Amino acid sequence: MPSTSRLHPALAAVAARAASAGSPAVLFNVSHFGVGNGSVAPLPSTDIAPPTEQDHVATETLAFHPAAAGFQVHTWAPETPHKPVGGVSISRIAVGPQVDERNLACHLYGGSVVINPNFLYDPAHSTEILLTLGYETWQPDYADSLMIARVYQGVAAAAANGDGVPILFLQSPVAPFRDPPGRFREDGSGEAPRVANGMAMRVLIGLDEGHPQKRIALLGKISDLAQGYGLGLQIADRRFGRVRGEWWSVLAPDADRYAAAKAELFGWAPPGVPESVQLLTFVGPARVGSSAAIAADLMARNIGVLAVSAATLQEIAFINVMTPIAPARLTDTPTSGTCLPIVEGLGQVASDCGLTRRQGVRVRSRIGETAATDYQVLSTGPVSPRIAASAEHPLWLSWIIPLEHDAAKRPPDVAQLVLAQLCEAADRVAGGRIDYYRVRVLADGRVRGRAKVSVSLTEGIVRTHIPALLSELCAWAQREVVATLVRDHVPLRTIRLRLAWRERWLGRVSTVM
Repeated sequence: MPSTSRLHPALAAVAARAASAGSPAVLFNVSHFGVGNGSVAPLPSTDIAPPTEQDHVATETLAFHPAAAGFQVHTWAPETPHKPVGGVSISRIAVGPQVDERNLACHLYGGSVVINPNFLYDPAHSTEILLTLGYETWQPDYADSLMIARVYQGVAAAAANGDGVPILFLQSPVAPFRDPPGRFREDGSGEAPRVANGMAMRVLIGLDEGHPQKRIALLGKISDLAQGYGLGLQIADRRFGRVRGEWWSVLAPDADRYAAAKAELFGWAPPGVPESVQLLTFVGPARVGSSAAIAADLMARNIGVLAVSAATLQEIAFINVMTPIAPARLTDTPTSGTCLPIVEGLGQVASDCGLTRRQGVRVRSRIGETAATDYQVLSTGPVSPRIAASAEHPLWLSWIIPLEHDAAKRPPDVAQLVLAQLCEAADRVAGGRIDYYRVRVLADGRVRGRAKVSVSLTEGIVRTHIPALLSELCAWAQREVVATLVRDHVPLRTIRLRLAWRERWLGRVSTVM
């Protein structure tokens, strides 16, 4: 296990308790980035080395960067494993502020969690859904943020209903999907380039194979939710021969119904696009129902959600949320960070971000009596997001490369190499960033990653020429990055890499080998 002398005192204490009790503990870092009052923290380079363990490779890494702000999460297990024990106590998690020596402008939190040994799931037994509010570029106002919170609450409640099933992944905004016209081939050749981030939510939910009726009931509840709010609904197409990124469309978005529901529920909300936000990370042992409890509490306090990314890394739940700060509470105070237990933390967030309805009455929070009772809230703000209407196109990337056995070297960051290569085409690419990034170190000594890169094109490109241009860029960048890896002494036979502007083509076309 890493030396406790390098950890925050609270973290050292929980790690010592975990070791003495024989419980499996996982260490983590959470980084918040954004431009705020008195601080400048540009989006960092993605890196699979934890900020507090620069000579170590994280077992899992997650990055989510909406609106020129965002989150990065690293998890890794102690070197000495311990046998799990039963029971849950408030001392299962400890977290505290840290210092990132590579980026002093970011807000970094480090912690240790005694994981929940009962949270077992098989990602292969899951269903993926896509809820779409619209196909245009993401630019929500305050009322939209409350609608997103309502949708998040509805999806999480549907998953937690009854015995419940786990939410393995949830993210918004994402690239919305629209079926190509019937005259095009089924492989998506006629698919039009999408916007990188639209008002859409993507959810991966674990299933209980022993109770197939749960899937039917779950999808029924989500379908009712989508229809009631005028949302589009697609379900991952799991028929034989289908791949990830192919969807079965159930409902098309109904803009009029959405507008009517928004006006009826939240017509009292302040107008305009939010100017300032709070970055929140809820962290704790993964449990069925914890996400539903947090979503319900946010909704009960009229706390909007501009962006959310919920994922489970090594049996730890990380729920990253960007919430708008109420206009009446906007200040010019410097950006700061806090780490509080969930009851106190949500109370503080409500004071800063609650868009309380006039004459509204808040119900008493019961978050301390839910599956999220021992979660911690990491909060950074105020941060100024860049919610722009600029057109960006998504490129999907997947790769597998070997893990360096030399402790002095780390495997190259393929996503950063791809982004840098794309930006070299300055005559066609005006800019780019990594929106989403997830990397796992596999048991066989390889690194597997998946990312979404958003690129904006230079002005003057004819719309009908964009598909051919993106295809050319993807093939060129893919070829050049593979050549770079080979020059860096990565054996060609060990490289698996694919870059495409149609997500489904990651599975339909063979990777570079």
